[in-house]
Amino acid sequence: MKKFGLILVLSSFVAVGLTGCGQAPSKPSGSTPRAITADDKDGDGIDDATGQPVGNVSNVPMDVSLASFKANLYEPILVPFCQECHASTFVDTNIDKAHLTFLEKSKLNNFPGVDQSFAVDKMKHAHNCWEGSTKACVDAMAAKVTLWLKDLEANGFKPTPVTYPNATGDIMLASAAPVTLTIPPEYAFAGITGATLTGYTMATDDVDGAIKNYATSPAAARAGNAPNAATPAVPFITFNLDVKAPGTYFVWARLKTEAATSNELWVSPTAGAAFNSFIAPVTGKDTWKWAQMFQAAANATVPTTTPFTFNVAAAGPIQLRVAQREGGVKINQLVITTQASFNGDQFTHSFMDVVVPLKVPGVEGAKIIATVWENTLEEGKRSLGVKELRIDSPVPLHVKGIRPLVNGLYNPSHNTYTLVDTVAGGPDATKAVISTGGSTASTWLADLKVDKLSFSFDAIEVAK
Repeated sequence: MKKFGLILVLSSFVAVGLTGCGQAPSKPSGSTPRAITADDKDGDGIDDATGQPVGNVSNVPMDVSLASFKANLYEPILVPFCQECHASTFVDTNIDKAHLTFLEKSKLNNFPGVDQSFAVDKMKHAHNCWEGSTKACVDAMAAKVTLWLKDLEANGFKPTPVTYPNATGDIMLASAAPVTLTIPPEYAFAGITGATLTGYTMATDDVDGAIKNYATSPAAARAGNAPNAATPAVPFITFNLDVKAPGTYFVWARLKTEAATSNELWVSPTAGAAFNSFIAPVTGKDTWKWAQMFQAAANATVPTTTPFTFNVAAAGPIQLRVAQREGGVKINQLVITTQASFNGDQFTHSFMDVVVPLKVPGVEGAKIIATVWENTLEEGKRSLGVKELRIDSPVPLHVKGIRPLVNGLYNPSHNTYTLVDTVAGGPDATKAVISTGGSTASTWLADLKVDKLSFSFDAIEVAK
């Protein structure tokens, strides 16, 4: 049986600052005037008091920075591959203006590191990648930014690293321990490996890697009427489910359907009951999706908007049969639930707990626990899905503004928990999970095998 957990995905990774430079800069000629600010009254992008780019620290060797920016970034990468979208900013044809814009995005007085820099972060999204893979572009851009920073350092300047309040120590994500999560009573789950196949053949080469086993309905012309309810005349699968509570149940299946000519099934909730025509969405040849079963007329080509439901009178084992209506439909899981809304991915992941000790004055043994799964395995774009955060502490703690740090750095796209202001932990186990009052999960850009995790807090203290 697969592990259970709610999944909410916070997608995309927000760009952060790059790297910067500069010494006694000259005013860029021909550049578009910038916004007037208290530090830059003539709007030329230069702090009137320090002579440095607005938003950056002083003592940057500007001439060195401009030359290195031109040689390492502007000419070999930015102009040929980025100018189409960014011609008015950091790839402006006026290189002085482009350089200043680049510096303004750098935040060198609060630098998040090369890996989180603006240009490298763009590459992590495969943003106009010019190489054969995302990782190749990430590595190439990171190497160029690093060369630029080395030129600055050789001339006496190093960016000031970003610092975070109330930070914990680092824990290797590889230390995460597998956990088995309990399936709530309002769900019943069945995988294809525990089903009885009649006329179907089991396969074990699922390309998405979540669940290797599946079955495919044999090739056949579309049938207009339901098969015999007691003994289907067409191939069928009998799924065995253990229902924990009586009630009215919705039905969901995890499917792969390549075309509109291979997306229909018959479904019967109990032996001897009538079959319902189920028309699934087309997922494409490489994508598995959870699809809810809706009522459909016997000869319909589109489903109705009324969900297919059936009643279970008592707890205990039941069988649900899925029969062939069109060939080529792949299926590997089935879930029935009394919940009208459902996220089926909760049944397709193996979960792990990452335990990070907390530093709370006067409290021994407190820790924050992140329950995660490997979300994206593509090289250069690895990420973790986050089911929940919880506090394990002998006393309740006031927790405010949580920032997950991957290798000591915070990515603003991981901001789900920054709005937290709550009390969690203590002897009552039901108070352990941290709730934001809204979305309580996220996706973190991290590699389970090599990266480190820590946390920073606006406040972490004994609750008053």
